[in-house]
Amino acid sequence: MADKIVIGLTGNIATGKSIVMRMLQELGATPIDADKLVHQLMQKGGPVYQAIVEEFGKYVLDEKGQISRPRLGKIVFSQPNALARLEALTHPSVIKEVKRLVAEVKSPVVVIEAIKLFESGLADECQSVWVVTAPPEMQLRRLVERRRMAPDQAKQRIRAQGSQREKAIKADIIIDNSGALVKTWQIVKKHYTDLVEANRPVQVAPEPEPVEAAPTPAPENSASLVIRRAKRDDLGGMSKLISTATGGTIDPDISDMMESLFSRAYLVALSGGQIVGMVGWQTENLVAGLQDFYMINESLWSTVAEKMLSKVEEEVDSLSCEVALVFVLNQAGQKPIEFLESQSYERAESSTLIPDWREAAVEWQPESSILLYKKLREQRIMVPM
Repeated sequence: MADKIVIGLTGNIATGKSIVMRMLQELGATPIDADKLVHQLMQKGGPVYQAIVEEFGKYVLDEKGQISRPRLGKIVFSQPNALARLEALTHPSVIKEVKRLVAEVKSPVVVIEAIKLFESGLADECQSVWVVTAPPEMQLRRLVERRRMAPDQAKQRIRAQGSQREKAIKADIIIDNSGALVKTWQIVKKHYTDLVEANRPVQVAPEPEPVEAAPTPAPENSASLVIRRAKRDDLGGMSKLISTATGGTIDPDISDMMESLFSRAYLVALSGGQIVGMVGWQTENLVAGLQDFYMINESLWSTVAEKMLSKVEEEVDSLSCEVALVFVLNQAGQKPIEFLESQSYERAESSTLIPDWREAAVEWQPESSILLYKKLREQRIMVPM
């Protein structure tokens, strides 16, 4: 890993380390989520599947023979030493897989996010270790409000992860994520810039060679449609689009939009330099969740929206996602629902979905919203990605 800058990123549950990872990604780093790798390696046919079943019993399996995260979680977060036994089984495979992925990455900066960065030994593979912190009361509020955990369950999860202080003592950089997200962004940006500059090789510039003047390019068609990944500079336009599309019933400020941008990936559609469409998505455990799907006027649902949805579906298909869940806020009106239904999405209640899909829907679905879903694969994935 010596040819790359490898950042190790950790922090206890609900401190906001995933948001910090997205900030680093926005700045140019390639992310590797070690915690998601664990879930992939635990899939039926994966390298740690059989060892976990033998250690904890067939109770942890669901009706499909896959390891059920909720069932396994009940054991490891309630029984003494159970979590340590699980980690002893998973950590060697995770380290091996992380090393392989880092070697394949083309970009000069990689960030490895792992809750157990120190305990697994992954910190030894990193040049700079960052620890994200937040007050316990903020952790508890995030788990209850965002992940819909019962307070007692949330407190149990927080206690199971040990002291934030012990992690902070081992850190090269501490990111305090207890304030406004704009402040966190400024801190992350400064430390990232300093790290990259400190590791930039010194190069002697060669003597410039005379070159012929390049022909003046033809002016671009300012009205042409461009669909691309959203950037931080797009936040103002995205906020304006949401307000316009919902008739002003939703009017997010820049801080709200920044939290959204660093919580999920976004596409924006631009025409004449103006953002006219947007959609956000996230993936976890072979499930894709789409949100914030807006067009600036209804006529674009039959043209721009279809192109954007196709790009998102291509993206999540490349990650082997089994299903796409879409959440449409009531304030967005009927047009998005009509469009999605025309694209083979069906309305559903989270309670009617299979367990893995239901778990994601319950965690991601906002209040006052409609859930639609589309099965992306006829057969479920039974091997790790």
